Amino acid sequence: MSLTRPQLILVLGIAAIYFAGQLLTGTDAVVSSLFTAAILFGSLSVFAGGGLQSAFGFLNAVLIGKFLLFAIAVKFLLLEPADGTLKSPLATASVMAIGFFGLFLGTIIAANLPCPKSWSMNRHYSDRMFLALSIVMFVVGYVAYFVALVPETQGLGFVTGGWMGIARTFSILKGLSIVPAMLYLWRTKSRRWMTHPFILVMLTWSTIIGVYSHSKLEMMEPIAFYALTGVLRYGWRDVRLWSLASIGVCCYALIVYPYSQYIRRNGDLEGTFTERAEVTKDLFWRTASDSEFRSAIRQSSSKVEPFYFTQGELVPFSRLAMVGEADKLISATLRQQAFTGWTTIIWGFEFLTPRFLYPDKPGVESDNYLGHIAGDIKDPHDQLTEMAYGIMANFYNAFSLSGVLIGTTLFFALFYFWMRMFVGVPMWECAPTTSALLFLFLVGLCQHHIVESSFSGNIVLMVYLPGLVLVFGILATWLCPFLRQRGSPA
Repeated sequence: MSLTRPQLILVLGIAAIYFAGQLLTGTDAVVSSLFTAAILFGSLSVFAGGGLQSAFGFLNAVLIGKFLLFAIAVKFLLLEPADGTLKSPLATASVMAIGFFGLFLGTIIAANLPCPKSWSMNRHYSDRMFLALSIVMFVVGYVAYFVALVPETQGLGFVTGGWMGIARTFSILKGLSIVPAMLYLWRTKSRRWMTHPFILVMLTWSTIIGVYSHSKLEMMEPIAFYALTGVLRYGWRDVRLWSLASIGVCCYALIVYPYSQYIRRNGDLEGTFTERAEVTKDLFWRTASDSEFRSAIRQSSSKVEPFYFTQGELVPFSRLAMVGEADKLISATLRQQAFTGWTTIIWGFEFLTPRFLYPDKPGVESDNYLGHIAGDIKDPHDQLTEMAYGIMANFYNAFSLSGVLIGTTLFFALFYFWMRMFVGVPMWECAPTTSALLFLFLVGLCQHHIVESSFSGNIVLMVYLPGLVLVFGILATWLCPFLRQRGSPA
């Protein structure tokens, strides 16, 4: 990897500003040095991955941004020390420094390994293929989503494995179905490519289902991809898109977050599809219209679960300060000496095994198990709630600091190499190309998992993602002949 002079100045400048900011706000000097080292290696890993225009560089930017950049910047603006709310600041800062050094090494290794291109799906596709892909992802994704909900509506609870597990896997691409549809309209030079009835129906439907699912990610994902695809064409300076993003952030902080937290704290809804929809409508409307209700939810969440930010207004953005979440597991592991060895590492491979071969395989990722260790899950019988600590904290819980260095390096080297085999190096191209489509797909599907999930969740994503894209690609290829050739612009 070679850096240009402006790139080197940028990386060193960012590191110097963050180091000075931490010292000025009273952060311990050693902790400040370790966090700055993490920021330095995290920034270098962006360029090692090809820069922000490369999907891998962009994912590295998301990692360092969500763990440290946003968190420490907010603390600086509030004139608070970066380690003020951490339980084990020295251990957590050490994990961050070593972990992002491992990310840097892993990215370099992956970039320099010779990679076969025969399986890569990063090639030119016709306009009809984009439309067919959108239809297949939308129909299959949402049918699979409702199929996976059937046991819950019948009073059987959350069912894992078997056909339900397969359906749940196929449903993860449903929120992305709007992207190829917009790129198709862009390709066909439609003047209404962002306001076409087909796009608006997809956006509205996806948002409604997100509300029904009670998931913050599923509620915001369709709007985020709608806006990102707009940025792809109009650039980052478009006032309309910034206005949309601002409205989305406000809705998330004021409505989506408290609504989702209320469901999480009080248990998921029960009953048939119709009964759940009715309760969802009433609860969402109450959250949106009653400020006192929202305030009560926020205060209740803050009492139950400590956050990196102590200000109530910033609590909805705690997942943009993942250093605080990682600290919970790191601190509990250190305090209890609860190092779990290979348990959570093997967990991922057990989770991948088909249930007919391994009937007693885990039903969920190891985040629930780690949540019990960290003390975030109080009910010893709760086997479904999943927490978010990130893969670096998971490796620390397994094998201490040596596990962080070796595990993070090997994982990201393998992850990025494996993805290159199937999608090449997707680039942010200001054109409706396959590379731009795969960029949004890869970033959209991975930005959440690689930041918040444990090793088990990430290894499952690494194996399932190429298979899902391949299956949807085959189905779209079969559908293509039944679609009309490109006509006149809408």
